[in-house]
Amino acid sequence: MEEDQEKYLEEARRVVREQAYYMRSALDMGKLRDALKYSSAMLSELKTSLLGPKNYYILFMQIFDEMRVLEAYFREEYKRGRKMNDLYETVQHAGNIIPRLYLLVTVGSVFIQTMEAPAKAILTDLLEMIKGVQHPLRGLFLRYYFLKMCKDRLPDKGSEYEGEGGDVNDALHCILTNLLEMNKLWTRMAHTSKDKAKREKERIDLKQTIGENIVRLSNLNGVNLEVYSRDVLPKLIEMINNTKDGISQQYLMECIIQAFPDEYHLNNLQLLLTTCTGLLAQVDVKLIFIKLMDRLSDFISNPDNQFESLNKSNLDIFALFRQSIDQVYEKAEVINDLRRHLDLQVAFLRFSLQCYPEETDYVNQILKSSISLIEQYNKTVGGSLDEESLKNIVKLLTIPLDTLSITILTMNEYPNLMRYLHFGKRKQVAISICRAVVTLRANLNSPKITSQLITFIAPLLKDDPDSIETENPDFVEEQQLVARVVHLVTNEDPAVVYDILELFKERFLEGELKRMRYTIPAFILALIRLTGQLQRHGESRLDFKTLFTSAAKLIEKLTANNPELCIRLYLQLALAVSSVDKEKSFDEFTYELISQALLLYEENVTDAEAKKATVQYITAAVINISSLSEENYDTLIANTMSYCSKLLKKPDQCLAVLNATHLFVNNHLVNEAKMFNCFKKCLQTAEVSVNSNIRNLLLYVHILNKFLYFLARGQGNLKPDDLQYCVKLIQEKLIIAEKEKPDNLDLIKKYFSNTKSYLQAKKAEGKLTEIEV
Repeated sequence: MEEDQEKYLEEARRVVREQAYYMRSALDMGKLRDALKYSSAMLSELKTSLLGPKNYYILFMQIFDEMRVLEAYFREEYKRGRKMNDLYETVQHAGNIIPRLYLLVTVGSVFIQTMEAPAKAILTDLLEMIKGVQHPLRGLFLRYYFLKMCKDRLPDKGSEYEGEGGDVNDALHCILTNLLEMNKLWTRMAHTSKDKAKREKERIDLKQTIGENIVRLSNLNGVNLEVYSRDVLPKLIEMINNTKDGISQQYLMECIIQAFPDEYHLNNLQLLLTTCTGLLAQVDVKLIFIKLMDRLSDFISNPDNQFESLNKSNLDIFALFRQSIDQVYEKAEVINDLRRHLDLQVAFLRFSLQCYPEETDYVNQILKSSISLIEQYNKTVGGSLDEESLKNIVKLLTIPLDTLSITILTMNEYPNLMRYLHFGKRKQVAISICRAVVTLRANLNSPKITSQLITFIAPLLKDDPDSIETENPDFVEEQQLVARVVHLVTNEDPAVVYDILELFKERFLEGELKRMRYTIPAFILALIRLTGQLQRHGESRLDFKTLFTSAAKLIEKLTANNPELCIRLYLQLALAVSSVDKEKSFDEFTYELISQALLLYEENVTDAEAKKATVQYITAAVINISSLSEENYDTLIANTMSYCSKLLKKPDQCLAVLNATHLFVNNHLVNEAKMFNCFKKCLQTAEVSVNSNIRNLLLYVHILNKFLYFLARGQGNLKPDDLQYCVKLIQEKLIIAEKEKPDNLDLIKKYFSNTKSYLQAKKAEGKLTEIEV
């Protein structure tokens, strides 16, 4: 059959090309009678019953393009003095009705342009004439041709044809009449074949010809909100209600929603929704509602639109939609296609949040309706939910997060709906909840809210019995997200903060080491931060000992899994204790914390680079610890100096010992002799390093800058001669470096140059004048 269609179409197109050629030739020679004869022959091809709608449309468009040539010729004839009324009469003598009416419409469109007669009179006459073709396909395309030829020649408000040619009411009458008749013809096509699927496909292929009438209505300048509400919408709805055809009702309602402004829909919402609920059973009203809500959501989200004035009126948009949606469900009786019903709930949820972002009860009602739908589905169909329905449930649970954040956790229907998800989908929701909480920086200031949050994100905190997760990039990202949630805990009362953190701790400890390595450090740091709040707060049922002991025990749980991290956590905790322990009552506790860090370093850190970095952490921590007894502090200094001296590479030893000079001169200790010994050791180590490799000359510049640091502060019993000695060494070694050209020569020279500039600036101030640079 398809091959036959192609053959019939090609033959018809060949005839059209041939007759169009003769028509053009006749027009070129000014032989109008011959041109009309050839155009009639061309138009006669539209009488065919051999082509399906799709191929008929192809043929129609080819003829339409040729008829524009004839239309242009008629305009030229008018300019040469021919009366359009005579031409209008002449074309009516064509022998066949199809060519005659196409020619009549063509001349009529030019007739309107000439204004020899009122536009409304010509349009009315044409509408009457084209009633003569009642064959569904031929009549539909004839009226489509009429619409395309006359759409810009209507007596619309502000057009040149307004006035004697009519007004917007005449334009409305013309388009509405044409739409009504086209819809009747389109509906009759449902009975032209026994193959129902084929008929419906052919009709859907032609729906654009119908919809163009509604698009033209929406483009009329004279159709404002008042005219639309009074004259246009009621007539369109009357036509839809009188059309006992599901495809027609569906498409016409969708056209109205897409074609007219959203403001018009809002002002006529009740009428639109009432119409939708009264449509035939085969109409997918859910889809119409979804499209309407999507349009209105976009309109309401635009701050330039005047939605607030409507919202403050007596129009309860949520109630109108809710009532209409409930009627749709009642009409459905049996819930077979759960996915489509949940699609509607998702759209309704988005729409409600857009209109009423603060109304949590509306969201709860939608969740409750969704649960009811799922329960009905389980009773009638049973079995597990399909993937698309599960995705919709996830959307229902996650969409409110961006607007309501953790407020959703207070909704009683939220956990009820979540129960219908399997572990994987619950985990997906949990990730969305965490992301929303972190992005919006929600304050977790209530144990009750936090407990509910922890319940909802449980799939991220513990393995499902049937699903063991492995560490992969996604898993790591998820656990880091959970860790960020912990830092949102806040309350004016530090004891309440601790209570909330304990809720997290209880669940974190159930998550095994693969999770704890990400979540517990965040928890420990939250406890450390709480130390400062507790100090500022004063009286509280929470005490420092509870905080410190809890944190220390948790660090101990991680030592076997991540010793390097635990070293830093022990040092952080020790610093936190020191910051509040002015009476040194936690002396032994602090000493034990640092001792544990040192022990972990000795037993577990073997990589040279890791050793260097860890020694820096240890040194910095010990320098800032002020709550130790002299004996304990001396022991820690000795251990730290030992670690600095035992680093694998000489340059690393030199820099580590150089930093360790601050162990002996700081805010709570001054031992200038030992600090000076550190400098001597640094110079000795640097000398060995530079003699081994000239690129280590940078060490001398580092030592020089450390000299300057202490000398500028009058610390360390340093003399200008010591500094001069270092300057001289660098200058001598630079001569060698210039010859050997190490890869860091530019860096050495730049660093030394900046240091000399500093020295010169000090000399200009009358300081360090003894030093020659």
